[in-house]
Amino acid sequence: MSQIDRRLKNVQQADLSESRINDDFVHFLKTWGQNIFLVAVTIAALAMLWHWWGQQQDAKRDTAWAELAGARLPAALKDVAERHGEHGAIASVAELNAANTYLLSVLTGKRFDRDATAADAALTPELRTEWLKEADALFAKVQNRAAAATGTGQMGLAFAALFGRAAVAEDLGDLTAAEGYLREIETRAKGTDFADAGTVAAKRIEGLKSLEKIVALPSKPVAAAPAAMPGLGAMPPAGEPAPTTGVSGEDIVRQLQGGAAPNP
Repeated sequence: MSQIDRRLKNVQQADLSESRINDDFVHFLKTWGQNIFLVAVTIAALAMLWHWWGQQQDAKRDTAWAELAGARLPAALKDVAERHGEHGAIASVAELNAANTYLLSVLTGKRFDRDATAADAALTPELRTEWLKEADALFAKVQNRAAAATGTGQMGLAFAALFGRAAVAEDLGDLTAAEGYLREIETRAKGTDFADAGTVAAKRIEGLKSLEKIVALPSKPVAAAPAAMPGLGAMPPAGEPAPTTGVSGEDIVRQLQGGAAPNP
């Protein structure tokens, strides 16, 4: 066999091999091509859906933060916390701001929902107690939401709530409950980034102990009754002249200085 014949034979074998590969590929596409296409389309759709869902979540989060920044009164802040409860940090910050608004009004004695110059701007004792309880309930929500959290942000929110509850308990006169909240901060803060919070809590506990000591203040002295003017008789009835006693001014001065009583 000549060299040309061998080359032709090799070309024919190569053509047969390529033809067999093409036939196998076509058969593979006919058998599995549709399934592969469906899988690829499904993956692409899931990727697009995930991207869309992420954009929606970012938009909701931005809207929630914008509403939080615009809320001032406790009612508006509590509404933000209720509508955006899926975002734990936003709800907690809104509730903390609402509770602090109540607490600040109690400390200043002025209502946050009245003008400072209004006749009813002063906080009544009944409203003071009501707002203290409302603040404590909001602080408790934040504390419970962050109780099992280990992240730095959630732990900071929990400590803020515990400090708030301690302040409310102190204002209500429950020093035992206030010390309990501060003890929890002192214990949980050890070995964390909030070690300074534990130090502050320990100092406040010492301050509570000083409040437990009752200081007895001396009673105010009673002023003595003024002495009666000597030498003056009973006043006469209306329309009658005053009687003369015959007591001179020198006799009255002498009696006031401790001398003998005059003899009219």
